[in-house]
Amino acid sequence: MFDPKGSNLLDEQLAVSGLEMHWIPAAIAGVTAIAGGIMGSNQASKNNANLRANAKAQQKHNEEVADTINEYNERRDKADQANYEAMYEYNYDTAIKKWEHGKKLTDFAYAQQLRQFEKSNEIAGLQFGLNKQAAEQAFEGQMTSVEDMFLQNQYQAESSLTALKSVYTEQNFNRKEQDTKLLGIRSTQNLRTASITNQIDSLMTAGSLQKQASLVEGLLAEGKSSLGQAGKSRIKRKQSSAAALQRGMIGLEAELTGKRKQAGIELAQLNAETSLAITGVGLNLERINNAIESAEGEAEYNGRIMSANMKSFINQTERNIDNIITQKQYADMNTQAQMMLEPEFVGYDPKPEPPPERIFIESMKAIPGFTPSPSQQSTLAPLIEGIGGAASSMASIDFGGGGGNYGSGPSGNNFASTNSYNSVSNPSFLFGN
Repeated sequence: MFDPKGSNLLDEQLAVSGLEMHWIPAAIAGVTAIAGGIMGSNQASKNNANLRANAKAQQKHNEEVADTINEYNERRDKADQANYEAMYEYNYDTAIKKWEHGKKLTDFAYAQQLRQFEKSNEIAGLQFGLNKQAAEQAFEGQMTSVEDMFLQNQYQAESSLTALKSVYTEQNFNRKEQDTKLLGIRSTQNLRTASITNQIDSLMTAGSLQKQASLVEGLLAEGKSSLGQAGKSRIKRKQSSAAALQRGMIGLEAELTGKRKQAGIELAQLNAETSLAITGVGLNLERINNAIESAEGEAEYNGRIMSANMKSFINQTERNIDNIITQKQYADMNTQAQMMLEPEFVGYDPKPEPPPERIFIESMKAIPGFTPSPSQQSTLAPLIEGIGGAASSMASIDFGGGGGNYGSGPSGNNFASTNSYNSVSNPSFLFGN
Protein backbone atom coordinates (compact mmCIF):
# COMPACT_ATOMS: atom_id res chain seq x y z
CA MET A 1 0.00 0.00 0.00
CA PHE A 2 1.31 3.39 -0.94
CA ASP A 3 2.24 5.60 1.99
CA PRO A 4 2.02 9.37 1.33
CA LYS A 5 4.68 9.85 3.89
CA GLY A 6 7.06 8.05 1.61
CA SER A 7 7.89 11.45 0.10
CA ASN A 8 10.14 12.04 2.98
CA LEU A 9 12.72 9.78 1.34
CA LEU A 10 12.64 11.96 -1.79
CA ASP A 11 12.93 15.06 0.31
CA GLU A 12 15.85 13.62 2.13
CA GLN A 13 17.52 12.62 -1.16
CA LEU A 14 16.92 16.09 -2.59
CA ALA A 15 18.28 17.62 0.57
CA VAL A 16 21.34 15.43 0.38
CA SER A 17 21.88 16.16 -3.32
CA GLY A 18 21.89 19.89 -2.55
CA LEU A 19 19.63 20.78 -5.49
CA GLU A 20 18.05 24.15 -5.33
CA MET A 21 14.96 23.25 -7.26
CA HIS A 22 12.37 23.98 -4.58
CA TRP A 23 9.23 23.75 -6.70
CA ILE A 24 9.88 20.22 -7.84
CA PRO A 25 9.58 18.76 -4.33
CA ALA A 26 6.53 20.81 -3.67
CA ALA A 27 4.92 19.57 -6.85
CA ILE A 28 5.85 16.07 -6.09
CA ALA A 29 4.49 16.45 -2.59
CA GLY A 30 1.22 17.77 -3.89
CA VAL A 31 0.85 14.92 -6.36
CA THR A 32 1.81 12.49 -3.68
CA ALA A 33 -0.72 13.98 -1.27
CA ILE A 34 -3.49 13.68 -3.85
CA ALA A 35 -2.47 10.15 -4.74
CA GLY A 36 -2.32 9.31 -1.05
CA GLY A 37 -5.76 10.78 -0.53
CA ILE A 38 -7.18 8.71 -3.41
CA MET A 39 -5.53 5.57 -2.10
CA GLY A 40 -6.66 6.38 1.44
CA SER A 41 -10.21 6.78 0.23
CA ASN A 42 -10.05 3.46 -1.59
CA GLN A 43 -8.52 1.81 1.44
CA ALA A 44 -11.22 3.25 3.68
CA SER A 45 -13.87 1.90 1.31
CA LYS A 46 -12.23 -1.53 1.42
CA ASN A 47 -11.95 -1.36 5.19
CA ASN A 48 -15.60 -0.49 5.50
CA ALA A 49 -16.52 -3.42 3.27
CA ASN A 50 -14.35 -5.73 5.34
CA LEU A 51 -15.90 -4.47 8.55
CA ARG A 52 -19.42 -5.04 7.19
CA ALA A 53 -18.44 -8.53 6.02
CA ASN A 54 -16.87 -9.29 9.39
CA ALA A 55 -19.93 -8.01 11.25
CA LYS A 56 -22.20 -10.15 9.08
CA ALA A 57 -19.93 -13.18 9.61
CA GLN A 58 -19.87 -12.49 13.36
CA GLN A 59 -23.67 -12.28 13.44
CA LYS A 60 -23.95 -15.55 11.54
CA HIS A 61 -21.41 -17.12 13.87
CA ASN A 62 -23.32 -15.89 16.91
CA GLU A 63 -26.53 -17.40 15.53
CA GLU A 64 -24.80 -20.73 14.87
CA VAL A 65 -23.28 -20.71 18.38
CA ALA A 66 -26.70 -19.91 19.89
CA ASP A 67 -28.31 -22.77 17.93
CA THR A 68 -25.55 -25.15 18.98
CA ILE A 69 -25.87 -24.09 22.62
CA ASN A 70 -29.65 -24.48 22.54
CA GLU A 71 -29.37 -27.89 20.94
CA TYR A 72 -26.75 -28.90 23.50
CA ASN A 73 -28.81 -27.55 26.39
CA GLU A 74 -31.88 -29.44 25.17
CA ARG A 75 -29.96 -32.70 24.92
CA ARG A 76 -28.27 -32.01 28.29
CA ASP A 77 -31.63 -31.31 29.96
CA LYS A 78 -33.02 -34.56 28.66
CA ALA A 79 -29.86 -36.42 29.73
CA ASP A 80 -29.91 -34.76 33.16
CA GLN A 81 -33.55 -35.72 33.68
CA ALA A 82 -32.95 -39.27 32.48
CA ASN A 83 -29.82 -39.56 34.65
CA TYR A 84 -31.66 -38.09 37.60
CA GLU A 85 -34.56 -40.51 37.23
CA ALA A 86 -32.18 -43.46 36.85
CA MET A 87 -30.06 -42.33 39.80
CA TYR A 88 -33.22 -41.60 41.79
CA GLU A 89 -34.44 -45.16 41.34
CA TYR A 90 -30.96 -46.57 41.87
CA ASN A 91 -30.36 -44.61 45.07
CA TYR A 92 -33.78 -45.50 46.44
CA ASP A 93 -33.35 -49.18 45.58
CA THR A 94 -29.83 -49.13 47.05
CA ALA A 95 -31.14 -47.45 50.22
CA ILE A 96 -33.87 -50.09 50.53
CA LYS A 97 -31.29 -52.87 50.02
CA LYS A 98 -28.97 -51.32 52.58
CA TRP A 99 -31.90 -50.95 54.96
CA GLU A 100 -32.86 -54.61 54.50
CA HIS A 101 -29.24 -55.64 54.92
CA GLY A 102 -29.01 -53.40 57.99
CA LYS A 103 -32.03 -55.16 59.45
CA LYS A 104 -30.28 -58.49 58.93
CA LEU A 105 -27.11 -57.14 60.53
CA THR A 106 -29.14 -55.75 63.44
CA ASP A 107 -30.90 -59.11 63.91
CA PHE A 108 -27.57 -60.92 63.70
CA ALA A 109 -25.91 -58.54 66.16
CA TYR A 110 -28.85 -58.86 68.57
CA ALA A 111 -28.76 -62.65 68.22
CA GLN A 112 -25.01 -62.57 68.92
CA GLN A 113 -25.60 -60.43 71.99
CA LEU A 114 -28.30 -62.84 73.17
CA ARG A 115 -25.93 -65.78 72.69
CA GLN A 116 -23.21 -63.93 74.55
CA PHE A 117 -25.71 -63.07 77.29
CA GLU A 118 -26.80 -66.71 77.56
CA LYS A 119 -23.15 -67.81 77.59
CA SER A 120 -22.39 -65.24 80.26
CA ASN A 121 -25.33 -66.49 82.34
CA GLU A 122 -24.20 -70.07 81.84
CA ILE A 123 -20.65 -69.25 82.92
CA ALA A 124 -21.99 -67.20 85.83
CA GLY A 125 -24.23 -70.11 86.85
CA LEU A 126 -21.26 -72.45 86.77
CA GLN A 127 -19.22 -69.92 88.73
CA PHE A 128 -22.01 -69.54 91.29
CA GLY A 129 -22.11 -73.33 91.54
CA LEU A 130 -18.35 -73.47 92.02
CA ASN A 131 -18.55 -70.74 94.65
CA LYS A 132 -21.29 -72.65 96.46
CA GLN A 133 -19.39 -75.93 96.14
CA ALA A 134 -16.21 -74.30 97.46
CA ALA A 135 -18.14 -72.77 100.37
CA GLU A 136 -19.81 -76.12 101.15
CA GLN A 137 -16.46 -77.88 101.03
CA ALA A 138 -15.02 -75.24 103.33
CA PHE A 139 -18.03 -75.68 105.65
CA GLU A 140 -17.54 -79.44 105.61
CA GLY A 141 -13.87 -78.95 106.34
CA GLN A 142 -14.70 -76.77 109.31
CA MET A 143 -17.32 -79.22 110.54
CA THR A 144 -14.86 -82.09 110.09
CA SER A 145 -12.28 -80.13 112.06
CA VAL A 146 -14.83 -79.55 114.82
CA GLU A 147 -15.76 -83.22 114.82
CA ASP A 148 -12.08 -84.17 114.90
CA MET A 149 -11.53 -81.75 117.76
CA PHE A 150 -14.60 -83.14 119.55
CA LEU A 151 -13.37 -86.70 119.06
CA GLN A 152 -9.91 -85.67 120.23
CA ASN A 153 -11.46 -84.09 123.33
CA GLN A 154 -13.54 -87.21 123.85
CA TYR A 155 -10.44 -89.38 123.55
CA GLN A 156 -8.59 -87.11 125.94
CA ALA A 157 -11.59 -87.11 128.30
CA GLU A 158 -11.80 -90.88 128.08
CA SER A 159 -8.06 -91.13 128.61
CA SER A 160 -8.31 -88.81 131.60
CA LEU A 161 -11.32 -90.73 132.90
CA THR A 162 -9.50 -93.99 132.36
CA ALA A 163 -6.49 -92.63 134.21
CA LEU A 164 -8.83 -91.42 136.99
CA LYS A 165 -10.53 -94.83 137.10
CA SER A 166 -7.13 -96.46 137.20
CA VAL A 167 -6.20 -94.24 140.11
CA TYR A 168 -9.52 -95.04 141.77
CA THR A 169 -8.97 -98.75 141.22
CA GLU A 170 -5.37 -98.69 142.35
CA GLN A 171 -6.09 -96.53 145.37
CA ASN A 172 -9.13 -98.63 146.26
CA PHE A 173 -6.87 -101.66 146.19
CA ASN A 174 -4.40 -99.75 148.33
CA ARG A 175 -7.19 -98.67 150.65
CA LYS A 176 -8.46 -102.24 150.92
CA GLU A 177 -4.90 -103.31 151.49
CA GLN A 178 -4.55 -100.75 154.24
CA ASP A 179 -7.96 -101.73 155.62
CA THR A 180 -6.83 -105.34 155.56
CA LYS A 181 -3.55 -104.31 157.16
CA LEU A 182 -5.47 -102.34 159.78
CA LEU A 183 -7.73 -105.28 160.33
CA GLY A 184 -4.66 -107.49 160.72
CA ILE A 185 -3.14 -105.00 163.12
CA ARG A 186 -6.30 -104.85 165.14
CA SER A 187 -6.63 -108.65 164.99
CA THR A 188 -3.04 -109.03 166.10
CA GLN A 189 -3.66 -106.48 168.83
CA ASN A 190 -6.77 -108.28 169.95
CA LEU A 191 -5.09 -111.67 169.80
CA ARG A 192 -2.00 -110.53 171.61
CA THR A 193 -4.10 -108.57 174.10
CA ALA A 194 -6.23 -111.63 174.63
CA SER A 195 -3.07 -113.74 174.92
CA ILE A 196 -1.54 -111.40 177.47
CA THR A 197 -4.84 -111.19 179.31
CA ASN A 198 -5.10 -114.92 179.24
CA GLN A 199 -1.54 -115.13 180.39
CA ILE A 200 -2.27 -112.74 183.23
CA ASP A 201 -5.44 -114.59 184.05
CA SER A 202 -3.53 -117.84 183.93
CA LEU A 203 -0.86 -116.37 186.15
CA MET A 204 -3.46 -115.07 188.53
CA THR A 205 -5.26 -118.40 188.54
CA ALA A 206 -2.02 -120.26 188.83
CA GLY A 207 -0.94 -117.92 191.60
CA SER A 208 -4.18 -118.39 193.42
CA LEU A 209 -3.96 -122.13 193.08
CA GLN A 210 -0.33 -122.08 194.08
CA LYS A 211 -1.20 -119.89 197.02
CA GLN A 212 -3.90 -122.28 198.03
CA ALA A 213 -1.56 -125.20 197.54
CA SER A 214 1.10 -123.45 199.56
CA LEU A 215 -1.44 -122.73 202.28
CA VAL A 216 -2.57 -126.28 202.23
CA GLU A 217 0.99 -127.49 202.29
CA GLY A 218 1.71 -125.07 205.08
CA LEU A 219 -1.28 -126.15 207.04
CA LEU A 220 -0.38 -129.75 206.46
CA ALA A 221 3.15 -129.09 207.49
CA GLU A 222 1.92 -127.17 210.54
CA GLY A 223 -0.49 -130.01 211.24
CA LYS A 224 2.31 -132.50 211.09
CA SER A 225 4.33 -130.28 213.32
CA SER A 226 1.44 -130.15 215.77
CA LEU A 227 1.17 -133.90 215.76
CA GLY A 228 4.63 -134.25 216.96
CA GLN A 229 5.99 -133.99 220.44
CA ALA A 230 5.09 -131.03 222.51
CA GLY A 231 7.67 -128.69 223.50
CA LYS A 232 10.08 -126.31 221.80
CA SER A 233 10.70 -128.49 218.84
CA ARG A 234 7.09 -128.54 218.10
CA ILE A 235 6.89 -124.80 218.27
CA LYS A 236 9.99 -124.49 216.18
CA ARG A 237 8.57 -126.86 213.62
CA LYS A 238 5.36 -124.86 213.60
CA GLN A 239 7.28 -121.57 213.27
CA SER A 240 9.46 -123.11 210.61
CA SER A 241 6.37 -124.28 208.69
CA ALA A 242 4.74 -120.89 209.11
CA ALA A 243 7.91 -119.14 207.92
CA ALA A 244 8.25 -121.43 204.98
CA LEU A 245 4.65 -120.82 204.12
CA GLN A 246 5.20 -117.10 204.44
CA ARG A 247 8.29 -117.18 202.31
CA GLY A 248 6.47 -119.25 199.71
CA MET A 249 3.61 -116.87 199.70
CA ILE A 250 5.91 -113.85 199.38
CA GLY A 251 7.94 -115.50 196.63
CA LEU A 252 4.85 -116.54 194.85
CA GLU A 253 3.49 -113.01 195.16
CA ALA A 254 6.70 -111.54 193.90
CA GLU A 255 6.76 -113.98 191.01
CA LEU A 256 3.16 -113.17 190.14
CA THR A 257 3.78 -109.43 190.42
CA GLY A 258 6.77 -109.63 188.06
CA LYS A 259 4.87 -111.68 185.58
CA ARG A 260 1.96 -109.27 185.75
CA LYS A 261 4.30 -106.33 185.17
CA GLN A 262 5.93 -108.11 182.30
CA ALA A 263 2.51 -108.88 180.86
CA GLY A 264 1.54 -105.20 181.31
CA ILE A 265 4.68 -104.10 179.60
CA GLU A 266 4.00 -106.47 176.74
CA LEU A 267 0.44 -105.18 176.59
CA ALA A 268 1.66 -101.59 176.57
CA GLN A 269 4.23 -102.46 173.93
CA LEU A 270 1.51 -104.17 171.94
CA ASN A 271 -0.72 -101.14 172.23
CA ALA A 272 2.15 -98.88 171.18
CA GLU A 273 3.03 -101.02 168.21
CA THR A 274 -0.62 -101.29 167.32
CA SER A 275 -1.01 -97.49 167.57
CA LEU A 276 2.03 -96.93 165.37
CA ALA A 277 0.78 -99.46 162.86
CA ILE A 278 -2.67 -97.87 162.88
CA THR A 279 -1.06 -94.43 162.45
CA GLY A 280 0.95 -95.78 159.47
CA VAL A 281 -2.21 -97.18 158.00
CA GLY A 282 -3.92 -93.82 158.53
CA LEU A 283 -1.05 -92.08 156.76
CA ASN A 284 -1.28 -94.51 153.90
CA LEU A 285 -5.01 -93.98 153.70
CA GLU A 286 -4.41 -90.24 153.69
CA ARG A 287 -1.89 -90.67 150.89
CA ILE A 288 -4.48 -92.72 149.05
CA ASN A 289 -7.07 -90.00 149.53
CA ASN A 290 -4.57 -87.34 148.42
CA ALA A 291 -3.70 -89.39 145.34
CA ILE A 292 -7.40 -89.72 144.52
CA GLU A 293 -8.00 -85.99 145.08
CA SER A 294 -4.93 -85.15 142.98
CA ALA A 295 -6.13 -87.43 140.20
CA GLU A 296 -9.59 -85.91 140.39
CA GLY A 297 -8.11 -82.36 140.35
CA GLU A 298 -5.92 -83.20 137.39
CA ALA A 299 -8.90 -84.75 135.58
CA GLU A 300 -10.98 -81.65 136.34
CA TYR A 301 -8.13 -79.37 135.18
CA ASN A 302 -7.74 -81.38 132.00
CA GLY A 303 -11.48 -81.16 131.52
CA ARG A 304 -11.40 -77.36 131.86
CA ILE A 305 -8.48 -77.15 129.44
CA MET A 306 -10.29 -79.38 126.94
CA SER A 307 -13.48 -77.34 127.35
CA ALA A 308 -11.54 -74.09 126.85
CA ASN A 309 -9.74 -75.52 123.80
CA MET A 310 -13.01 -76.77 122.40
CA LYS A 311 -14.70 -73.41 122.98
CA SER A 312 -11.77 -71.55 121.42
CA PHE A 313 -11.74 -73.93 118.46
CA ILE A 314 -15.49 -73.52 117.99
CA ASN A 315 -15.13 -69.71 118.12
CA GLN A 316 -12.34 -69.88 115.53
CA THR A 317 -14.48 -72.19 113.44
CA GLU A 318 -17.35 -69.70 113.61
CA ARG A 319 -14.99 -66.93 112.49
CA ASN A 320 -13.75 -69.16 109.68
CA ILE A 321 -17.33 -69.86 108.64
CA ASP A 322 -18.11 -66.12 108.65
CA ASN A 323 -15.00 -65.59 106.54
CA ILE A 324 -16.10 -68.33 104.15
CA ILE A 325 -19.53 -66.71 103.84
CA THR A 326 -17.90 -63.32 103.19
CA GLN A 327 -15.57 -64.81 100.58
CA LYS A 328 -18.51 -66.51 98.88
CA GLN A 329 -20.46 -63.26 98.84
CA TYR A 330 -17.43 -61.43 97.43
CA ALA A 331 -16.95 -64.12 94.78
CA ASP A 332 -20.66 -63.99 93.92
CA MET A 333 -20.48 -60.19 93.66
CA ASN A 334 -17.49 -60.44 91.32
CA THR A 335 -19.30 -63.03 89.25
CA GLN A 336 -22.42 -60.84 89.19
CA ALA A 337 -20.32 -57.83 88.16
CA GLN A 338 -18.76 -59.79 85.30
CA MET A 339 -22.12 -60.87 83.95
CA MET A 340 -23.40 -59.18 80.81
CA LEU A 341 -26.42 -56.99 80.99
CA GLU A 342 -29.38 -58.35 79.14
CA PRO A 343 -29.26 -56.87 75.65
CA GLU A 344 -32.10 -54.71 74.47
CA PHE A 345 -33.31 -54.65 70.91
CA VAL A 346 -32.79 -51.10 69.74
CA GLY A 347 -34.99 -51.53 66.69
CA TYR A 348 -34.32 -51.00 63.03
CA ASP A 349 -33.28 -47.87 61.29
CA PRO A 350 -36.15 -45.91 59.79
CA LYS A 351 -37.17 -47.19 56.41
CA PRO A 352 -35.78 -44.99 53.67
CA GLU A 353 -38.27 -42.70 52.05
CA PRO A 354 -38.07 -41.49 48.47
CA PRO A 355 -36.34 -38.14 48.33
CA PRO A 356 -38.35 -35.20 47.07
CA GLU A 357 -38.65 -34.95 43.34
CA ARG A 358 -36.27 -32.59 41.75
CA ILE A 359 -37.82 -29.66 39.94
CA PHE A 360 -36.29 -29.38 36.55
CA ILE A 361 -36.02 -26.00 34.87
CA GLU A 362 -35.29 -25.94 31.20
CA SER A 363 -32.08 -24.26 30.29
CA MET A 364 -32.46 -20.71 29.16
CA LYS A 365 -32.58 -20.33 25.41
CA ALA A 366 -29.41 -18.87 24.04
CA ILE A 367 -29.87 -15.97 21.68
CA PRO A 368 -27.26 -14.71 19.23
CA GLY A 369 -25.02 -12.14 20.75
CA PHE A 370 -25.53 -8.55 19.70
CA THR A 371 -23.17 -7.56 16.93
CA PRO A 372 -22.80 -3.80 16.84
CA SER A 373 -22.58 -2.07 13.51
CA PRO A 374 -18.94 -1.47 12.55
CA SER A 375 -17.58 2.05 12.70
CA GLN A 376 -17.35 3.22 9.08
CA GLN A 377 -14.32 5.12 7.94
CA SER A 378 -14.87 8.25 5.88
CA THR A 379 -13.85 7.79 2.25
CA LEU A 380 -13.88 11.54 1.60
CA ALA A 381 -11.54 12.46 4.41
CA PRO A 382 -8.43 11.04 2.71
CA LEU A 383 -9.28 12.83 -0.54
CA ILE A 384 -9.87 16.08 1.25
CA GLU A 385 -6.70 15.60 3.19
CA GLY A 386 -4.75 14.85 -0.01
CA ILE A 387 -6.17 17.87 -1.77
CA GLY A 388 -5.41 20.01 1.26
CA GLY A 389 -1.86 18.67 1.34
CA ALA A 390 -1.37 19.38 -2.36
CA ALA A 391 -2.75 22.87 -1.96
CA SER A 392 -0.36 23.50 0.91
CA SER A 393 2.56 22.19 -1.09
CA MET A 394 1.69 24.37 -4.04
CA ALA A 395 1.23 27.37 -1.81
CA SER A 396 4.67 26.91 -0.36
CA ILE A 397 6.48 27.08 -3.72
CA ASP A 398 8.78 30.05 -3.98
CA PHE A 399 8.94 30.76 -7.66
CA GLY A 400 11.48 33.52 -6.99
CA GLY A 401 13.98 30.90 -5.89
CA GLY A 402 13.82 31.97 -2.31
CA GLY A 403 12.87 28.57 -1.17
CA GLY A 404 9.56 29.37 0.60
CA ASN A 405 8.30 27.92 3.78
CA TYR A 406 8.57 24.36 2.65
CA GLY A 407 12.31 24.05 2.89
CA SER A 408 14.32 21.00 2.34
CA GLY A 409 14.70 19.97 5.91
CA PRO A 410 12.74 17.35 7.71
CA SER A 411 10.76 19.93 9.58
CA GLY A 412 8.70 21.02 6.60
CA ASN A 413 7.96 17.45 5.61
CA ASN A 414 6.99 16.65 9.14
CA PHE A 415 4.64 19.59 9.12
CA ALA A 416 2.96 18.37 6.00
CA SER A 417 2.69 14.86 7.25
CA THR A 418 1.38 16.09 10.59
CA ASN A 419 -1.29 18.11 8.88
CA SER A 420 -2.18 15.14 6.72
CA TYR A 421 -2.45 12.90 9.79
CA ASN A 422 -4.61 15.41 11.56
CA SER A 423 -6.90 15.80 8.59
CA VAL A 424 -7.41 12.06 8.27
CA SER A 425 -7.81 11.29 11.93
CA ASN A 426 -9.97 14.29 12.60
CA PRO A 427 -12.14 15.33 9.62
CA SER A 428 -13.30 18.35 11.56
CA PHE A 429 -9.90 19.80 10.75
CA LEU A 430 -11.29 20.56 7.31
CA PHE A 431 -15.01 20.85 7.88
CA GLY A 432 -15.00 22.39 11.29
CA ASN A 433 -17.18 21.25 14.15
